[in-house]
Amino acid sequence: MGRPGDRVTGVSGSRPSRRAVVRVAALSGIAGALTAGGITGCDLDPGTSSRPPEVAPADPDADIVDAARTELRGLLVRLSATSGTGSLVACHRQQLAVLQGRPPAMARGRALTKAQTVARERRAAESFTHWALACHNGDLARILASVAAGIRMQPVLGEAP
Repeated sequence: MGRPGDRVTGVSGSRPSRRAVVRVAALSGIAGALTAGGITGCDLDPGTSSRPPEVAPADPDADIVDAARTELRGLLVRLSATSGTGSLVACHRQQLAVLQGRPPAMARGRALTKAQTVARERRAAESFTHWALACHNGDLARILASVAAGIRMQPVLGEAP
């Protein structure tokens, strides 16, 4: 036995690092927890089930994503038949891709007048702003807010009366 104040050394004669001691303690704690219930399949609380739920919880923002994709597809259909809206079409295609939506079949809708285009784009920007504020997922909120900002920045909207 050593005297008080003597250094404790390992088998190799060197002192074990604090990190090594903590790592061994943590690993033995994890191993103990796993063997207590996880590995053996034993549930320590008989009132609970260790089986995962059969149906994953629904995404609370799924309806918002669907509505956003539908809005962009509708804009693309109408804008593809309208002259002078190439930058809007390109913008909306990129926005739809970010939302992992499929572009619409290019069945052209009825062409919009400039005033109709501006009104429809402004309504869309308001919708995206509303959806950004309503969704639960922060990343999705940022994407929807950037879609609204992207729409508002389009030159065709700045030229409108």
